[in-house]
Order: sequence, then C-alpha cells, then structure tokens
Amino acid sequence: MQSVLVHSFHKVLLALLLTCLVSICFGQEKKPTTTTDTFFLAKKKGLLGKLGRSISINVPADTIGATINNVDPFLIYKDQKISTITITNITFGGSVNDTNKIRKTFFLRLADNFHVVTRERIIRNNLFFKVGDNFFPNLVADNERYLRDQSFIQDARIIVTPANADTSAININIVYKDVFSISGTGSASAKNAYLEVKDDNFMGQGQRIITQQYYDIDRTNRYGFGVEYTKRNIKGSFVDFTIGYNNVTPSFNSGRREETATYARLEMPLVSPYYLWTGALEASHRFTTNRYLLDSTFNVQFNYKYNLYDVWAGYNITNKTAKNEGTVRKVKQFIAIRATERKFTQTPTFYKDKYVYQYANLTSILAAYTIFKQEYYRTNFLYGFGRNEDIPEGFNYSLITGWTDRGDVARPYLGIDFQRNYFTGIKSYFNHTLKIGGYLNNKKIEDVGFLLSTETFTKLRKLGKSSWFTRHFLNASISQQYNRSLDEPIRLNSIYGIEQFNSDSATLADTRLSFGGTSVFYNTWKLSGFSFAPFAAANITFIKPIGKSIGRGDVYSSFGGGIRSRNENLVFGTMELKAFYFPRVTNTMNVWNITFVTDLRFRYNSQYIKRPDFVNMN
Repeated sequence: MQSVLVHSFHKVLLALLLTCLVSICFGQEKKPTTTTDTFFLAKKKGLLGKLGRSISINVPADTIGATINNVDPFLIYKDQKISTITITNITFGGSVNDTNKIRKTFFLRLADNFHVVTRERIIRNNLFFKVGDNFFPNLVADNERYLRDQSFIQDARIIVTPANADTSAININIVYKDVFSISGTGSASAKNAYLEVKDDNFMGQGQRIITQQYYDIDRTNRYGFGVEYTKRNIKGSFVDFTIGYNNVTPSFNSGRREETATYARLEMPLVSPYYLWTGALEASHRFTTNRYLLDSTFNVQFNYKYNLYDVWAGYNITNKTAKNEGTVRKVKQFIAIRATERKFTQTPTFYKDKYVYQYANLTSILAAYTIFKQEYYRTNFLYGFGRNEDIPEGFNYSLITGWTDRGDVARPYLGIDFQRNYFTGIKSYFNHTLKIGGYLNNKKIEDVGFLLSTETFTKLRKLGKSSWFTRHFLNASISQQYNRSLDEPIRLNSIYGIEQFNSDSATLADTRLSFGGTSVFYNTWKLSGFSFAPFAAANITFIKPIGKSIGRGDVYSSFGGGIRSRNENLVFGTMELKAFYFPRVTNTMNVWNITFVTDLRFRYNSQYIKRPDFVNMN
C-alpha cells in the first residue's frame, strides 16, 4: 500500500512540475512594447467601437514587470533641504506612473462625481517628514510604501525635483490616487439574505465605517446587524482605533450566524524601522445565542461565552535613525513583550469535563528578541492588476520565550521564527520560513512544532505577441508535531495543505508534506475598469494521521482553476470564481468544490515586526 501511495504521489507531482515547466517555456520573455493590445470591441468601427473604447482601458506597457528598489530614485537627493511639499490627486482613469495620461470613460466620470477625494490634510498627516527637514532616502521610500498600504489609496508615488539651480534644496510632490471607497458585498437564498456596506474613506477623512444587515426566516430573531468604526492615525500618532458590535458573526464551532461580539482595538504599526515603538491592545467579549436549534441541543454542543484581552509592545533598541544611517540599511534589533488572556465563562456541556483546545482557557506572557533587515522592491502584476506593489527582501530572525497556562497546565515556552526572502539574478523571488517551538512540562518536552516552508514566484513573462502575461507560483512545506498534548493538531485544510478541503477528524495529523503550484495569466486591458486573471492550480499533500506509522499515511490532492477580477479604482477586494476537483475525499464530501468569493484581500505580507506568538502549524 505504501509503495502504491508513494508511486502515485511522485507521478502527480511530476505532472504538476511538467505543467509549470511547459507553461514557462511557452511564456517567452519579450521586451515591453510601447502599446498593448486592446479589448476587441475597441478595434471595431462605428457604434460598437465607441462602446468598446468607452469601457476598456490598457495598462501602460512601459510600467509592466519592472522590479525597482524603492530607495533607488531618491539616493541622489540625500541630505538636501526640503523646500516645498505639494499634494497631487490623480482622478480615476489616471496613473501615478504617468500623470499626463488620463483616460476618461462614462463610468469613470460617474465615479468622480460621487467620490469624495481624500483631504489634503489627511495625506500630510501620513507623512514622515516636513518642510525644512533634510531629505533621507530610506525614510521617504518607507513613506511611499506606507501610503500605498492604506486601503483607501489605490497607488502613490513620491516625486522629487530640484527646487532651482541651487541643488541643495528640493521640492517634493506627493502623487496619490484614491480608490472609490464605498463598497458592498452580500449573499441571498430562498430563506436568508446578508448585506455588508463599507465606506473605507468616510467623507475623505481616512476613516472606515462598516454596517452589516442579516435576515433569516429560520432564525428565532430573524433580523441581525453589525457596525464597526475605525479612526486611523489619531492626531498624526499612526495609532488606529477600532470599535465594533455584531450579533451576526459566524460562530467558530458551527459556522451559523449566532455569535454576538463586542470589541475594541488600538494598534500602532511599525510604519518604518526608524520609528521606536509598535504594538496593539485588543479587548473583546463574545458569546453565542441559540437562534436555530432546540435549547437542549444548543447547550450540549454550541453554547459558549468568553472574554479576550491581548496587549503587546515592541521597542527599537538599535537607536539608528534615518539621520545617522547611510543609503544602505543597517540591521535593526527589537525587543517585544506580549500578554494574553482568553477566559471561557461558558462552554458546551458535552465538553465540561474534557480538554478541547478550542475551549481551553489561556493565559500567556511571551517575550521576543528580533533582528531584521529589509529592503523593498516595487513591482506589479503580482496580487494586483497593474498597481504598484511592494515586496520585501531581507531577513527576520526572532527568538521567542515565555510562560503559558493552557487548560490549567502551566509550562515555559521556547521558540524560533526565521524568515529569509530575496530576488534572484533573473528576478524570481524566494521566501523561506522556519519555525520551531515547544514546551517543558514535568521535565518532558511537549507540543513541539516544526514548520519549514518555501514559496517562489517567477518573473512576469509576456506570452508571445499578445497582451497576456503570466507568473508562476510554487510552494512546498513540511510540518511535524512531536509529543502533542494540548496544541491543535496539524490539519489537511490549511494554508500549508489543501485549503479547499473540508475540515474532518480523519485528516488530522502529526506530519504533513505539501507541494503546490499556481499559474496566473494577466491581461492588460480592462473592461469598465475591471481586470481579469485566469489561473490554474494544483496541490498534493501527504499526511500521517496522529499516532500511525509513516507507512499508513495518506495522499490527497486537488486540481482546479478559475478567474479573478478586480477594479483597482474601487475599494472592493478581488472577486474569485474557482472550481477544484478532489480525486480522493473523506466521508460525504463532494469531489467538486465550486465557490465564488468576493472582497478577497491579496497583498504580500510585509510586516517589519510581528507580535510574539507560538508556532502556528496551520
């Protein structure tokens, strides 16, 4: 049996690799031309041609696929005096990469009429420098990236020019382009309907308001709602405050919309490695209310209530400011501490006398020492559809230790978290991660987790003479648990396994080995501002069920594809229609999984510093 599984595993893996290689071979790299193919209707004459040209837009070809170190354009202005700072808003249809090219369609003009432009003072409030300061390239590059990271800004560039013949003074122009900040998502069936409306830039103030409405005729209280408010960058402190209430949150044990949540959060991200402090504070109260079942069934299996308090802070001990650092970034050192308490005051009666990790009370204090160095490179057509995206290159190494009490079992903890990412000479990108952590209890090592993963994507390549481009994404990981006691077991349905697979006790494991690949195809034309990217994907994962020998492991796989679409002018996330086939399933699971998801947030994770945490295997 083992030899059959291994043989099948190797065959499918070989097929996956051959598919990617064939696609790479046919996707020959071409030098970018000055124009790109347009939407086919735009080439027609008469009324059809006018219609096609009014709803299609092309991405400028000279900006496609470039990979540029964010700091490079600013190096020649180091230490010069900032004379003026101007703010320029690019309307819909324009590009921050070429402010002279503006393409207006009926729909873009309509959006301009309804859109409230981000106030100039909000942009100025998000700057790391002011008039009269000396110009520090690394700090300005960080600021440009920070502006692009704001959810209400589609893209941003910082353009520097000499003030006059005296090259000791410079002018700075902040060029930014908003997204249309009002968005909504929803679903409906014969018995229920859900609607969420969000304004991510309320009145141009950079504040976010979310409202949710839910109606279900099978629910005892048929109507439910939620509201959330976020105040960003309070008084220029870069501190964000969020408060919310929601009584239609899906519960973590059933997925039904019967959890009530009240929460508040303060967060200060590390906007640049030259800032001293980062951290967050969060408090929430959550409980389920019976909306669908008999009280006896609900109380036995689904009734819970808990409070969560989580606070952490990190401090930069390197003491290297932008002023005394050269053009090459130095290694930074951070220390951080985190305290967490999650306390259940109500759990399902079925689990009253049992340990179940989902309902375990947790108290922990963790400390971390981190050294890191990161540069950022600007590229496009990665997770976005032509906008500038920032990709980190460097390393981040953390040593984490502390004490935890989980389920009334007190144990010390020790772990490491290593990450290394870089571009190769041919502009392929690699990201390697190693995480190891474990506990000591009664002189025995428990709940040791080991995770090693690597992911890569290729350089953007043009397909022949068409307007199509492609990237290929590959990933591999191995996860292992040793002497598991209180931690969550390894799952098959994980970002390190097969995400689309159903959660099932038959697929819980202590060993997991996974390989995956995705090929994404981008087209440079846009239909009413919407870009489209078909993709094909495959994944093969081996798991060893808990307590079984390696020879009794199982191989699961998924094959599928779909299409993604997004309008970068809108605050909507990416829409994704996908279908996956599973040659092998468990229990009553369907061999096909077809889903349509809206408001996906694809963005490369580029945090400088993370809060101290345990090894997460899933």
